[in-house]
Amino acid sequence: MNNRPDARERILFNYRFGSAEFDESRFELRVAGWPVEVENRALEVLACLLRHAGEVVTKEELFDTVWAGRVTVDKVLPNAVAKLRRALGEANAERIVTQARIGYRLDGPVERTVASHRPVNRLELAVGQTVPLRGNFVLREALGRTANSEVWLATHAKTGAERVYKFSVDGERLPALRREATIARVLREGVSERGHFVELIDWNFAEPPFFLELGHAGENLLAWSTHELAALDREARIALFLQIVDAVAAAHAVGVLHKDLKPANVLIARRDEGWHARLGDFGSGRLLDPDVLDALGITRGGLGMTRDIAADLSSGTPLYIAPEIFAGQLPTVQGDVYALGLLLYQLLSGHLHRPLASGWEDDIGDALLCADIRAATEGDPQRRLASAAELAMRLRTREQRARDAEHERLEVARAKRERDALARSRAQRPYLVALAGVLVVGIGAVSWLYASALDARNAARRELERANALNRFLNEDLIGRSNPLVLAKGKDAALKDLLLAARERAGRRFADEPRTEATIHASLATLLNTIELMPEAEQEARRALELFEQDEGGSSLDALRARSMLVRVLTRTSKFDEALRELQILDRLGAGRDDAATRLLVAAAWGAYHFNRAEYADALPRYREAIAALRASEPEAIAQRDALRLDLVNLLAQVGKTAEARREGEALIRDNEAGSGGNDLMAAFAKAAVARTRTQAGELDAAEAELLDAQKTIVARLGENHSRNLMLTNDLYRIAVERRDWPRALELARRVHAGFSAQFGPDHAVTRTTLVNLGLAHYESGDATSAQTRLREALAGLAAQLPPDNPQRQFAAFWLAAVDIETGAWEEAAELVAPLDADVLEALSPNGIWAARLDVLRAQLAAHRGDTDAARSLVKAANAAFAGQEGADSDRFAVRAGALSASLTRVR
Repeated sequence: MNNRPDARERILFNYRFGSAEFDESRFELRVAGWPVEVENRALEVLACLLRHAGEVVTKEELFDTVWAGRVTVDKVLPNAVAKLRRALGEANAERIVTQARIGYRLDGPVERTVASHRPVNRLELAVGQTVPLRGNFVLREALGRTANSEVWLATHAKTGAERVYKFSVDGERLPALRREATIARVLREGVSERGHFVELIDWNFAEPPFFLELGHAGENLLAWSTHELAALDREARIALFLQIVDAVAAAHAVGVLHKDLKPANVLIARRDEGWHARLGDFGSGRLLDPDVLDALGITRGGLGMTRDIAADLSSGTPLYIAPEIFAGQLPTVQGDVYALGLLLYQLLSGHLHRPLASGWEDDIGDALLCADIRAATEGDPQRRLASAAELAMRLRTREQRARDAEHERLEVARAKRERDALARSRAQRPYLVALAGVLVVGIGAVSWLYASALDARNAARRELERANALNRFLNEDLIGRSNPLVLAKGKDAALKDLLLAARERAGRRFADEPRTEATIHASLATLLNTIELMPEAEQEARRALELFEQDEGGSSLDALRARSMLVRVLTRTSKFDEALRELQILDRLGAGRDDAATRLLVAAAWGAYHFNRAEYADALPRYREAIAALRASEPEAIAQRDALRLDLVNLLAQVGKTAEARREGEALIRDNEAGSGGNDLMAAFAKAAVARTRTQAGELDAAEAELLDAQKTIVARLGENHSRNLMLTNDLYRIAVERRDWPRALELARRVHAGFSAQFGPDHAVTRTTLVNLGLAHYESGDATSAQTRLREALAGLAAQLPPDNPQRQFAAFWLAAVDIETGAWEEAAELVAPLDADVLEALSPNGIWAARLDVLRAQLAAHRGDTDAARSLVKAANAAFAGQEGADSDRFAVRAGALSASLTRVR
């Protein structure tokens, strides 16, 4: 008996995630083995999220899929998601993550097995028929059929013009067609070279049969190769492949992944100058940054941001799918690079069906080309070539690379001798490590911060010169008797005083060595930033940047590092406008370099910018990128990587990825535990971050114990007034808030605000955020007047620094509106409530009831202006949401909702 599904059937799956199980064929949800009653719309939302697990599904896609164009009320989607979360239970509900202003994502591993097959109807298309809704075109040849689509070549009855029509059989493929049309428009608007891609001429999404109308770009590469490839020599094949890789690089440059690169999706046609390749079929494609649509004036309807698990693993030939996709990771640029590497091998070998098998190098016969293929198809994406552009560059510079390889072979011995000399020089100063151990991060990592991109010989010489200069500076100016602080205080001189006394000597000592002086200033900037002397750190970073730009040029790696450090210092002091200008320069200068070190600098700087603006969802991918780039460029840079990992843990906790945050934090603790050669201070930071996840999970006693344990090390090493201890104290404040222990919360909020105000000044964004917390503590303690004063002051400052949709700004506006309503400032409250977005507030502080809280405020405002019908509707929705959220009945706004509901009943 043949058990294979018919090609005309749609496969339905049974999904398992956490303790939940969803049978798509029965449309049944079970949690912990028990069936759960939930309305169909919520289950349809779940089905869509599961089909695209791991990626954002836009609100527009969910409306198109679940409500199919029906008129809906504003809250229908968040209400469906809220019902779904309640049905899943607390642990599973964490997997549904809100992406502010965009949509939702289902995170974590998902198991999938086939449940059944659903019949799919076919179009009755035949050669000689006119194209539906295009009466002048006649179907000439069926180019392909799948379970849900048909592709036809057609010609104009009079002119003979050729078109390709891609039909959706029954509408199920309509989202994919819309996705392809949207991506085609992005490519058309964003890529100046018009010849890279198959032309999109028109589309029909209004009535069935739905279709795309495309230009005819020739035969697909697979068919073409059977009669033309053999006539091309190696250089001609490489030239043809470079057309393909340039198209992919152009798509990546505007944020588009193809995700289904294979010979069948490359079209070849003869032009006057020879063979011309175009890239087609972006139906599985993905847009990495949906905001580019707004910049290009393209609507988001049908945007293909989502990830279809089945498509990732089975659309096209599995041969071209990168190994990490099979392991369940998200598609990335490196996935397309993997497919390109295999395609390069196949074109050069002449066998477009052949996989990379043992001995494949014999088919190529060129060491550099083998190295290129190997780099592009590396199994670990972190070790794979970073981009299609990098692969193209390697192929175009083969001749120069061959000459460089020979030159390098001749220089290796000489470079080794000079590196040995460097090692001997360093060995002569072993006591410096003991005397300046705290400088390890800033000075011991010189090879990471200031390594040259030139050849090995010059790099070794320059590093030797710098190391000797640094040794002299450390020995004589910083910890030697030339520093008057050392002369006066000896071993009792504090690091802060040593640095401040020595920094002015750098310019005088190295006036004739600008590169070495720049290195000193950059190291001092790092150290001053670490001990939070921010004005001095900014001065040192600016001086280092100025010197590197003068000596090496703004696009040198040293100058890019100095600019990246300056951005991080500026964001810590809330100078966001200045930081953004420097970031834009960094982007522009970094665009000319395609290496892991540059990607690290750019990603880390943008990550710090978003992090300090509380734009956590934007910061998260930047930190992931920075960590990956650091692993690729400097695998031994443990201190820098752990610092980035710590920020990543805090980010994951902020965006509600509690389980992942805890896993990453506990791994960081293990890596830095005492006795493992790690860093006990970093372990303490990680413990505080893990404790934050316990607070989010309601494990308050465990969280408090872990915070107090971490605090011992932090205070002992850094002091009570260091920002790390203030952050930890703020975590203790959050525990007091969760316990409704308002006297304790008020005490801690005062301590945190006073500490940050003294440390960074009253105008810093962090200081203003802690002022919001202080106002909230006053409010919950019953002092509405003090709360109103502090919240109004905090919001005025945040509004001057942050955009209206910033989570911290909206958080402050929400609580001020709540206080204004309580004190009778109705007009001010109405103005504050109007732009508030529950999704933005959920992104900052996930609790599942922000929409309900907002409904309560809006109901109070409606009741005040006499619109009782609107007030009843809003308070009814709020009461239902509070009732469905465990523990929400004690929330201040649940109490308000109950009182308002009773009042409106009496009015009736």
